[in-house]
Amino acid sequence: MKTGILAASSIALMIALSACGRGGMYADVARFHTNQPINRGTLFIQPADPATANSLEFRTHAESVAVEMRRQGFQTVPDAAQAQYVATLDITQTDGTTVTRPGTTVGVPVGPTIIATPVGRGPRNATERTTTIAVQIQSQSTGQKVWEGRASKTANAGSQEANLTWAVPRLATALFTDFPGTPGVTQQVRL
Repeated sequence: MKTGILAASSIALMIALSACGRGGMYADVARFHTNQPINRGTLFIQPADPATANSLEFRTHAESVAVEMRRQGFQTVPDAAQAQYVATLDITQTDGTTVTRPGTTVGVPVGPTIIATPVGRGPRNATERTTTIAVQIQSQSTGQKVWEGRASKTANAGSQEANLTWAVPRLATALFTDFPGTPGVTQQVRL
């Protein structure tokens, strides 16, 4: 009797844990710089595609980057002519492969055999979407790039994590965590 209760409890625990999904979400972050100190100063954020400069979407995403730059000691300004640095922001989303994930099966030992039954939904197909933000910071006085980095996250295309409104602020935070970061190393940063 105790064995049956223990088996049922174990199955219930496995089902509950499988519903929790992954333990944490991470972004892949890579940064590059010359290992020279980056003096903080005024900074203007521009889009990689000048045609989007006045769009509400770009301004929303640029503000996410501006918040992180201000946390790093930069002062963001509304005009490039007032800036010591220009940060170029590029945001991309690409759809990758379609992944088939099997359904969940739970097995219960009954005598010498195991009886297995599907639980929940069957096999699922999901298209993966990768969201990437890339930022390059250039000195206005010298024209040289002083820092560049990118952060990306792959998620199910239909999930909240693949939505730009959700992803960009979190990727910006990950990108500027421990600024300027270790150059040339891709790290996983928790979102």
